[in-house]
Order: sequence, then C-alpha cells, then structure tokens
Amino acid sequence: MKSVNLYGVVIGTIIMASCVNHKMVNIEGVCSNCMDGTPIELYYLQNDSVINVASDTLLHGKFNFSIEPNFEVAYYLSVNDTLNPLKGMFFAEKGTVKIAFDSVYHVTGTPMNDLYNTYLTETRRIEKLGEMEYRRSIEGKDNPDTSVYDSLAQVYTEYKVKFQLDNIHNIVGKTTFINEIGSVYDPHFLETYPTLPEEVKADKKVQWYYELRLDMDRKQKELDARIGKKIRDMEFPDANGITRRLSSFIPKNGYLYIDLWSSACAPCIAEFPELEKTYSQYKEKGLDILLISIDKSMDDFQAAMKKYQIKFTSLIDTTEGEKVKENFPFSGIPHGILINSNGEIVANQLHNMLLKQRLEELIR
Repeated sequence: MKSVNLYGVVIGTIIMASCVNHKMVNIEGVCSNCMDGTPIELYYLQNDSVINVASDTLLHGKFNFSIEPNFEVAYYLSVNDTLNPLKGMFFAEKGTVKIAFDSVYHVTGTPMNDLYNTYLTETRRIEKLGEMEYRRSIEGKDNPDTSVYDSLAQVYTEYKVKFQLDNIHNIVGKTTFINEIGSVYDPHFLETYPTLPEEVKADKKVQWYYELRLDMDRKQKELDARIGKKIRDMEFPDANGITRRLSSFIPKNGYLYIDLWSSACAPCIAEFPELEKTYSQYKEKGLDILLISIDKSMDDFQAAMKKYQIKFTSLIDTTEGEKVKENFPFSGIPHGILINSNGEIVANQLHNMLLKQRLEELIR
C-alpha cells in the first residue's frame, strides 16, 4: 500500500512539474567549443542598463535556464570565456528554446526564435557570398569588376529592410530594427519613419538616426544643388606651411579629385593605397588628386603625412572643415569631390569604387 502511495506521489510530482515547465521558457543550450566551468550569464537591457536575470556554468558543454515568458524585451546570453567570449540573443517565448554556440549562433524551438534564426541564417548566407565575391573579383585587383559584389550588397540591404519592416509589430522585427539601425542604408527611411510604431520611434537610437538622416538629407540637397556649379577659390596651407590656392591644382584638361580626410579617420587612410592605384590608372588621362585634411592640429596632420607616407599633396583646413563646407557641405569623411577643368563640381560623396565608376563614365 505504501509503495502504491509513493508511486502516486512521484507521478503527481512529475505531472505538476510538467505543468509548471509548460508555462515557462525553458532554455536548453550547448557550447561545443567551450570549456566546462565557463560562466554563462542571462540578462536583458533596460534604459541602457544591464539587468542580470540568472547565471549558470557549462557542464559537459551544456547549460540550462528557466524563466517567465516576456515579450517586452529581448534577452541575451553571454559566454564569459576569456579567450573566446560569445554572445547571442533570443526571445522569451513560452516553450523550449534551443540555443547552440557552434561555429555560428543558432536559436530555435519557438515561433519567434525560429523567425529570428531564419533572419540570422539568410543574412549570414548573403554575407558569405559577398566575402567570396570580394576575394574573387575585387581584392588585389587593379581594375576590379564590382558589379556582382554591388548586387549582393543591394540584396543584403533589401532583405534586412524588408524583414525588419514586415515584422515591425512583433518583438523580432522591433528588436532587429532598433539594434541594427543604420547598419545598412535604406534610401526610403525618412518616408518609412512616420509609419513606425510609437515605441520604436521613441527609442534613443532610432531618434538619433532619424535626426542624422534628416541632416544628411539636408546636406545631400545642398550637395546636389552644387553639381555643375563652379567652386569658390580658397587658400589652405600644405604640409610645409606654404599657402596654396585650390585653383592652382585644377588641370587644364582633365579632372581634379579632392579627398577630405583627417589623421583620426582610419577609413580615410585605409583608402589611400587604392587611391594610388586609381591615380596610376588615370593620371595619363588627365586625373590629378588633392587631399584636404580637416585636422585642427598642424602637428597631427604633419605626423600622419609622415607616418603613413602619404604621397599625394595635402592641404589642411584647421577650422576642422568649416571653411571647406563653404564649397562642399559634407556630413562625414572620407568624402570625395570630382571637379572638371572649368572648376565645376561634377560629382561628390565619392570613394574609391564610386570614383572609378564615375571616371569610367567620363574618360573613355
């Protein structure tokens, strides 16, 4: 009789536990390349603060958590491996959420997490194709064919934008939209903005990006209005402190490319080797290149010219670009401007790839 009662108690306990777990979010995780004993932290973000929810340590490469469902926030898992720290996001939807830190992060098991995993998988697939195409057609090439790479970049942008906006009224769409705001350039963002949910528009990052895009739009209209207009001549010192006029660099038959940069702008400096290749390819066809630094400090400017062995002539606008903006109302650097032999602006907001495309159109 006692054994029967004990059996009933055990069965009842299992049933009760099953009922409780069924109402919870059960996280079953694995980290295939992590050492046992590695700490795992579960948390979410609130008003720029990290709210710790629970912690665990890896045992046989596995970890587990159980939390209440919550569709108000996204949750994060941090694998605190000192040599290989990892992080992943998931959504606290009722049921069992399966998480794997493998060669890449995967999260499956409930509808919202499956949806997020689809997004991760597709964006990674396109990124991988882009990396392969870059190595195949662009890297190290003197005259690269960027058509396929540019097409993949367009597909990548369109997929991200469509996914986020299609799902903007669920937690996955809202979170990816906010977390990745500005990671790709959506030309229709300012048109889309009024249709966004109020809680999305209220996010600080979204507000910041909206203001940035408004400013960029205003400056773009100013830049577009300058196309075809003659630049106003200006004077700036060069690296030796000698004052030079912009007009003295404009070729009689050809084009002058002006590249705005600064010693603190790593992407600007990274473009110079490729710019040298472009110059070698087009110098016999009338291309000349002039750099204008917007460094405030002459010492920083001169040090960068020497450190990076910059071969092009560079002037400096020590007003940090305010004087340059009278001619070219740029919003960020690197920023390239192409000028014809009449001193008229032909194109702006160029960089290496766009410059080559524009030169191909102009110089046959």
